[in-house]
Amino acid sequence: MPFAAESQPDNLHPPLPSQMADQFRPWQFIPDDILDLVVRRIPCEVDRLHAGRACRSWRLGLVNHKPPAPPLPLPWLLLPETEADRDGPTFCCVLSGWRAHPFFLPHAARSARYFGSYDGVWLFLAVDGQGYRAHDHVLVNLHKFQFLDLPNVVRIDLRFPQVLMDIEIAIVAVTLSRQPTEQGCIAAGIIELEPFPGPAGVRVIAFWRMGDRVILPFYDDVCPEGVEDVIYHEGLFLFLTPDEDIRACGEPVFLEASVHVGSILFHVEPRGDDAGETVLARYLFRSRGWVLMVVRLSSALHYLPTSSFRVFEFVIHSSSTGVCVNTWNKLEKLDGRMLFVGRGCSRSYDAGDGYPGMEEGVYFLDDGSFHEPVFHHFPFPASAHAAYRCCDNGKWSEASSQVERCFPERGPSKHSPPVWILP
Repeated sequence: MPFAAESQPDNLHPPLPSQMADQFRPWQFIPDDILDLVVRRIPCEVDRLHAGRACRSWRLGLVNHKPPAPPLPLPWLLLPETEADRDGPTFCCVLSGWRAHPFFLPHAARSARYFGSYDGVWLFLAVDGQGYRAHDHVLVNLHKFQFLDLPNVVRIDLRFPQVLMDIEIAIVAVTLSRQPTEQGCIAAGIIELEPFPGPAGVRVIAFWRMGDRVILPFYDDVCPEGVEDVIYHEGLFLFLTPDEDIRACGEPVFLEASVHVGSILFHVEPRGDDAGETVLARYLFRSRGWVLMVVRLSSALHYLPTSSFRVFEFVIHSSSTGVCVNTWNKLEKLDGRMLFVGRGCSRSYDAGDGYPGMEEGVYFLDDGSFHEPVFHHFPFPASAHAAYRCCDNGKWSEASSQVERCFPERGPSKHSPPVWILP
């Protein structure tokens, strides 16, 4: 037999494709300083994990060399499921250049209404209630899949303090005094009341303890003027009013049948510099120890998309007569701030804290439905809500004064507006 396959030497077998790639890309021998430079340009932890799976050479290189720690994660944008896209919600990562990452979401959350988030990947959501109830509010941790119940009703007196009634609510924004699993955690929220017996769209503020299923009434004159946003800052809950005043509330005292809340209203001098523009939203921030207000603007009618932002700093001036005057001082530059705006969950980061390629600016999501009623005409539940808009998402840069539509396009959702997922 002139030719026998079993007689061929081993070195004549064709190399596997991965072995051929390794011959031309010997990344397992890459110097540590070069590997440092490469990995530092991958700030997203998910992308770093994928880099190690790209090929055997990359995996060996990353195993043999401990890469530098990534910076503090930035929020992910959760885009809800839409009628056109039934694949479920999409998680968009800013650090990955706006790309989507796979992330498991509990089945009940796929068709829920999202109304905020908290540090540690906690997500506030309202799922379809059981029986007649339209809402079932819960707080879920997306890492541990831990569920915490939230209130679904508020106890109020209609005519006399002796006559109490539990009214169904829809929570539209909320913040916490500390981690929800810590003892003494208090929630402050903006809630919408069921339209019966009053008009639709009525909203008030509310306080409750984690674990409470009913919001107890309080009889103090707190925020009759309505609110735009809420944050927790140095032991106080701060509410922003439509007139851009600040209502500061101390942590409430919970009694057996009611709640006592002490508050102070800080009147702020009118700004008067939005001529020719429409204010779409206002947000409160904690940034570098200061309280900021971010104003979201549209250049024309209110239904047109976001065109610009202005950022202001809350300042208390003392006059020679001892009278305090409060003003919103406009920040002429962001000074490296990356501001993620969202009611009850706005966060400020510094671009210089190890975020290669990231720039200062305002990162925003589509919350144009915030002022629209969740409840509609009684007895229709919240599920009868018109579609939530999900397309006005992006980044505004002060340097260019332009809006960049950097997130994936998304049509309206019948379930929820977008929401930030806070790391």
